[in-house]
Amino acid sequence: MKIKDAVQVSYSVDDYQTKEREVKGLLSGMDVFGLKVGLIITEDYEKEEIIGSKKIIFIPLWKWLLQ
Repeated sequence: MKIKDAVQVSYSVDDYQTKEREVKGLLSGMDVFGLKVGLIITEDYEKEEIIGSKKIIFIPLWKWLLQ
């Protein structure tokens, strides 16, 4: 079985420390499974960030559910 997605969930990433903690955890999981893209599901924050060679996608829950 191959892991295809790394997903982290956080109600809010408005606080800098919270955002850093969630991103750090997601990046660790991505490293373990060799993934280049990770997803953080939030209440309403939407953005994409490149960190090194990895892409972090922040997406609101409602938008993720509609995909």
